Amino acid sequence: MKTIVVHAPKGGCGKSTLTRELAVALPGTVAIVDLDPQGTTRGWYERRSAETPVVVAEADYDGLREAGADWCVVDTAPGTTDAYRSASASLANRLLREADLVLVPARPTPDDLLGTAPIAKELRSLRGSKPWAFVITQVPPRSRFLMPTIRHLAALGQVAPEHMGFRVDYPSASIEGGTAFETIGSKASKEIRKLMRYVEEIIDGAA
Repeated sequence: MKTIVVHAPKGGCGKSTLTRELAVALPGTVAIVDLDPQGTTRGWYERRSAETPVVVAEADYDGLREAGADWCVVDTAPGTTDAYRSASASLANRLLREADLVLVPARPTPDDLLGTAPIAKELRSLRGSKPWAFVITQVPPRSRFLMPTIRHLAALGQVAPEHMGFRVDYPSASIEGGTAFETIGSKASKEIRKLMRYVEEIIDGAA
């Protein structure tokens, strides 16, 4: 089983959206663990009519491999890794170190970029050679701040080559437990497919 952790120091950056979009896009059997006390991902799951992906409790994570899951996507609470060190046995603390991949969503705004240097430093320390990458989210059309954001993040770590646009498809699909990925032919669906392929490539390359 491959585990992806979606983690960010700042709320409102599209962390839960990225979690569920990837979980639906990934091939095979996929589970989600929602560690965010706000329960955004679990609320989405309760509105969803499709049987997959399944959202499970933190306590069920270790049994997912035996249950035959191919992937697990973990939605963490906002905060730096310092917030997890006080609970060394917590699943979030453990997976920030051990997961196959950590993705850090960040919006192209000065406020969001303030927290990216500390999170990059912490992840380099925690993960060693294990891969992690920024994913730029909620990108407005013709954003003049996109290229400066890419340069800023690239100086700190790897940046996913595909970004998530500021598109109505993402919140609209979530109203009934859907995803923009399932809106066939949409720009959002194409974005998520490219991100999913990037995730597969980076994990395969680290294996």
